[in-house]
Parts: sequence; C-alpha cells; structure tokens
Amino acid sequence: MSFERIDKGETLPEKVSRVIKESILKGELKGGETLPTEPELEKQFGVSRAVIRDAIRMLKAQGLVEVKHGKGMYVSHSQVEAFTDALLTTLRRDKATVWDVEQYEQIFLPRVFGLAAEVAGSEEKRAIREKGELYLKAFEKMVVLEESERVEFLPAAEAEAHELFSSYMASIFQGTHNKMIMLMGEVLITMRKWRTVTELDDDLDIVKLEKAAIGRYTEAVECTSVKEAAAKLEGMYRFSREMIDLMKGTPIGTSPEIPGSMIYSSYKI
Repeated sequence: MSFERIDKGETLPEKVSRVIKESILKGELKGGETLPTEPELEKQFGVSRAVIRDAIRMLKAQGLVEVKHGKGMYVSHSQVEAFTDALLTTLRRDKATVWDVEQYEQIFLPRVFGLAAEVAGSEEKRAIREKGELYLKAFEKMVVLEESERVEFLPAAEAEAHELFSSYMASIFQGTHNKMIMLMGEVLITMRKWRTVTELDDDLDIVKLEKAAIGRYTEAVECTSVKEAAAKLEGMYRFSREMIDLMKGTPIGTSPEIPGSMIYSSYKI
C-alpha cells in the first residue's frame, strides 16, 4: 500500500490520519494487516516522524489502528471495543446508571427481534435456536460451579457463558440484516453487565428463569410477524419501582446486586 504525499498547507497529522482511515474504510487496508513502519510512512507522506506519530495516535483513539510493541502497527479487526469504551466514558461523566442501559434495551430489543422475525431465513433461525441452547448449557454449568468447591474452574465457565451469550445475541442482530442494528446491538451487549442475583432460595431457580427468558427470545425470532415478536418481549418487562430505583442507584458499567425475589416479581415469563 502506498499513500499520496501531503500538501504542506494542510494540517498534517489530521490529513495523514484521514488518508489512512479512508484506506481502511474502503477495504484497501484490512483488519489484521500490518501498516508500513514509521520511516516508511514518513517517506510516503513526505512528513516528519512527529507528524506520523500524531496521526497514529488519532487512529488509535478511533479504534482503527493498534500498536504491538516489538511487532509493529496493525489495522484493528473491529472498532466496537474502542467505540464502546468512548461511549461508556461519556455516559459515566454524565452520571448515567444501569437503568439507562436497561431502559434503552427495553425500547431497542422488541423491535429488533420483530425485524429478525420478519427477515431472517429458516437456517438463520435454526442457528439462533442452537446458539441459545448452547448458551443455556454453559449458564447452568456456571451456576452449578458457583456453589461447588471447584472454584478454580469458575472463571473459565463464566468466560464461556459470556462468549456464548454474546454469540447468541449477535446471531439475532445479524438476522435483521441491518448493519446499524448489528453495531449497536454489539455495543449494547458489550456495555451491559450481568446482574448479581442475591438471596436465592435455590440457585437453580435462576437457571429456570434464564431458560424461560432465552426461550421467549428464541420464540420471538421464530414468530411470523413483527407485531407478534415484539409483543413477546414487551410483555417480559414489568419491573417493580424498587428494582428500577435500585438500577438507578447503580453506576453504568457496574453489576447491580438484585435480590432474587425482586427479579422473579419483575419478569413475566
């Protein structure tokens, strides 16, 4: 890849970063591909090392480029992580809470599932169901390990459950065939922390609740109309004032601790 030389009358770091950014967005530079070295970029653009370093810092801030010490500069595979971090930082500064995310989800998900129900093909819907079943198995395994003495296996089980849940939700967002929904859906799932449920009479009750919730999600996608699918999800959220107040008192990016009785009374599934 070669780049055009820069007109000295322009703001050099911004111009360099914009030219490289356009190459990435056009697909000329692909995710994981190595960028030219700083000396090579200096020569191609006809600018100083300081200009190149400032331009690279701009690209890193946008999540487009990552620097691996001793290995060089690479085009990032995805900008979602950087975008989510920037959004989360902004929301934290604005004193946003867990309820802001929860309320957005209540508005966003029913219509998204409705669109997936309308446009996703039969193979896509089959894959969504299979991913949901895989996640539920991992979730139950995680809950059982939480109450066992085999705590050394818990971090791996938690990571597996998180990964499979993200994969399940991503398959639903992809089923909409809408690029904006795919992006914002991934941001939502990345930003949303799992709740910490306390005061359970039987820890497996939370497994039953999760199975019911995921079952409702999958059923919504398998509906034949947008309205029917949206209704299945909208009927799930009937949070008590106590639960809403609790989430409003929990800063965004953290996991709210919610008593089991409050969870069970809030979800109508």
